[in-house]
Amino acid sequence: MIRRCVQRFDQLVGFRGSVLLFLALWSGTQAVRLAWADPAILSTSTYVYLATVAPLGALAVPWAVCAILCAVQAFTVTDWTAFALTAGVLVAWAVVYLVGGIQGAIPQAYWACVVQVAVAGLILRLSRWPEPSERGR
Repeated sequence: MIRRCVQRFDQLVGFRGSVLLFLALWSGTQAVRLAWADPAILSTSTYVYLATVAPLGALAVPWAVCAILCAVQAFTVTDWTAFALTAGVLVAWAVVYLVGGIQGAIPQAYWACVVQVAVAGLILRLSRWPEPSERGR
């Protein structure tokens, strides 16, 4: 039964769609993390800096848009917009961290910057992979 459900799901969304659903989960979590930040972490240097860039609720909006777009386009044939937007938000986020690091507001910001850019690159690479059925499998 479980195997049939997995096969049906794979037929419904495919490889690219499943990647987009994982990105929707991740982006949605990022949005929630910013919009409803735990009071215990609001005083950390990163959150203090982010709050100077824009209200945390406003910073959550691009992530929420990514989550919605990824979830919707996981079930469509044309999905490039979701991949591109998510990678773009990650690069923009990397720039925010980079500026914060240069200003000395975020310790070790280079680490967050590298992670954001690496994930954006991975997303762009995954966006070019065809569905397995298109590769002759």
